[in-house]
Amino acid sequence: MARVVLHYLPGNSFLHRWDARCKFIGFLMITATLVQTKISWFLFDSVLFIGLFTLSRIPCKPLFKESRFWLIFLSLLFIFQVFLTQGTPLDSFSWLPASKEGLLLGGLTFWRLGLILGYSILFTAVTRPKDLRDALIWLFKPIPFLPERRIGLMVSLTLRFFSRTLDQAQEVKLANKARLGDQKKNPIQRIKFLVLPILRRSFLDAEEITFALAARGYREDLTMPISNIPLPHLIPLFFLFGIIGVIGWF
Repeated sequence: MARVVLHYLPGNSFLHRWDARCKFIGFLMITATLVQTKISWFLFDSVLFIGLFTLSRIPCKPLFKESRFWLIFLSLLFIFQVFLTQGTPLDSFSWLPASKEGLLLGGLTFWRLGLILGYSILFTAVTRPKDLRDALIWLFKPIPFLPERRIGLMVSLTLRFFSRTLDQAQEVKLANKARLGDQKKNPIQRIKFLVLPILRRSFLDAEEITFALAARGYREDLTMPISNIPLPHLIPLFFLFGIIGVIGWF
């Protein structure tokens, strides 16, 4: 079964058709708001995420199913924050080694990291790696002494390799399960039969990409024509900037 998390999912929604440069700038603006600690920012980002997720029309059920690991990780982080942060004991649960400050800090951390993860999944689901590469080239081209084509290529390849590694891990896990490898009691052997095939496939993929780039005559000094951003695509970006400015003012 194909994975959904951190993969590009073809579609015809507005977010899929929106210019990748505008999406990337909007993603940076939202990420900047998540650095703040005001509840109003978290509420705004949460409502905006729900709206954008609904607008993207990406499948919900497999997405939530594959995000269980991240939810477990965030839950453990929340528990650590609650019990390890010094502060005022809880009134109703004074027997627990927890504090009100830890509960607040753990809740904000869980909320913030959850939104960052959600926006990352949404961005990769509606943006092709090629469009992200072109957006980075356009963004870094005015900056001198920066190899914008190399940066764009490396980021797009990293995104592809990360999603490809997740697919390979799923394939190796299913193949190991079909050969009853999941019934081995020794954890070292289980890790060995899972990690080594993934590393081998990753190195082979990297070698194939290197040969493919060399065979196609990849050069960084060649000019790459990039069209201007269509004016209608800038309207949602200005609208988002205005809302962020209003919330920041108050």
